[in-house]
Amino acid sequence: MPAAHLERCPLCANEFDASGQGCRPSCPMSAGCRVVCCPACGYSFPQETGLAGGLRRLIDRFQKGRSEQP
Repeated sequence: MPAAHLERCPLCANEFDASGQGCRPSCPMSAGCRVVCCPACGYSFPQETGLAGGLRRLIDRFQKGRSEQP
């Protein structure tokens, strides 16, 4: 079973599994589209991939670690 790819919605900060949350099937550009739709608020945004996505995940992990420290 492949690992879940978690995304964080930039609008409501909901964290969700991005697999299966892709572009609407009625969109003519849906094949290969990197847009995901947040299941909580319905906001659509592009997935961050490559270097930008890796940096975002690293920054989020660093900020989360800092907020957990006393």
